[in-house]
Amino acid sequence: MRRKTPIQSRAKVTSEAILEAAEIIILKEGYEKATTNYIAERAGVSIGSLYQYFPNKDAVLSALIELKVSTVANSVRTILRETMDLPLPEASRKILTYLLQSFRENKVLLYSLAKQTPELVELTQNLSVEKFTHMTNKAFFEQHADEISVKNIDHSLNILEIAVLSNIRRYIRDEPADLNDEEFIDEMVRLAMGYLKGPA
Repeated sequence: MRRKTPIQSRAKVTSEAILEAAEIIILKEGYEKATTNYIAERAGVSIGSLYQYFPNKDAVLSALIELKVSTVANSVRTILRETMDLPLPEASRKILTYLLQSFRENKVLLYSLAKQTPELVELTQNLSVEKFTHMTNKAFFEQHADEISVKNIDHSLNILEIAVLSNIRRYIRDEPADLNDEEFIDEMVRLAMGYLKGPA
């Protein structure tokens, strides 16, 4: 995706400015307006500087999506570690609440943007929070093994990740009038606990 990874402080500042400018343009003016020339202009760098790091517009945008996904994933991992010793329902509520808030704040970048072009779909197909956090999720499940009845943690984790994230995406997209955030989280905790603690 990148032509080169910035290492020196000045290069990192330039790369960050490019990504920040791209995000501002995407959120305020839309995908079509986010040309490399306009991104460079808003970032205060030359078009040549932009091309040193990114070969084209979609490379800039895929790097932006990767940054957002990794930021959310790192925070999820932190929450998972901090809640290892809490009862499973309480820990799940904290994680689900954070995911809902983060996905809503970044819904354009995490949901809509990646579907704009076939090239961007291909570049970002492996960028997802669950892929970044899977091993920490597994460690969390193993820590709570005495509270759950599922037999195969790997399989059950994959199924639960798909179910939870799909429901969060749909809830954010549809914004149902008859369901508020607290009620939604209640239902998601009930879904997760029913699956994890139900008959094996």
